[in-house]
Amino acid sequence: MKVSVKLYGTLHQRFPGYQHSQGIEVEIPDGATVKDLLALLEISDPKGITVIMEGRVLKMGDTMQCGVPVNVLQTIHGG
Repeated sequence: MKVSVKLYGTLHQRFPGYQHSQGIEVEIPDGATVKDLLALLEISDPKGITVIMEGRVLKMGDTMQCGVPVNVLQTIHGG
């Protein structure tokens, strides 16, 4: 299934030519979870990552939905 993903923080640097207004479209298997999506995006450490779909913060085991846009946010720390 195809999922449209928008990346926030420095995550976009993993994808040359990434344009935030368009995001990227990825192909994932039916029944894929948030953890599967992050693995596909080569985000090996989910600490500091928040995934949002339809205004809801997802957990690593939540199932992705075909055609529903996803936002992947990198937590920003400062001091």
